[in-house]
Amino acid sequence: MKKKWNVIIDGNEHEIAFKPGVFRGKMVVDGVSAPIKSTSMFIRVFDEPIELEGKTLHLTAIGSKVDLAVDDIYLNSKKPYVPLNEIPRWAYGFTAAIIIIGWILCGLFGILVGTIGGVFVIKRSISPKHKSPMPSCLGVSVLCVVIQFLFLFMRIAVTL
Repeated sequence: MKKKWNVIIDGNEHEIAFKPGVFRGKMVVDGVSAPIKSTSMFIRVFDEPIELEGKTLHLTAIGSKVDLAVDDIYLNSKKPYVPLNEIPRWAYGFTAAIIIIGWILCGLFGILVGTIGGVFVIKRSISPKHKSPMPSCLGVSVLCVVIQFLFLFMRIAVTL
């Protein structure tokens, strides 16, 4: 996905880019760099306003999908801009629970399943499309734990 945009505002061209980093990304506006901190410790999530010549642009990201909204329209996806919601505490609880349960039940495989499920839970919980994301997030969490238990039972059956 494109992470560099040239935007014309009132006849002046501005270059806006996002450079990912290990722990923090950088927003570069007309050559001036500023750090961007994700609002989640599990997945890159931010909605950063940019003021240029009286206009407010929004640089947003969910996971690896980064997009710039100009005049309330995303440039990459051509969809209307909707502000990202705050990540609810229950989403962090579900994510931490399925990762820890996976680690206890089946080690690295369980952590992998828990992390993938946790990313889905966090993405779903902040999505503006879903008014009540908790039931689907709970379902994913239960599915992850079931997969982890099945893996545990398969390991026990193989060792017997």
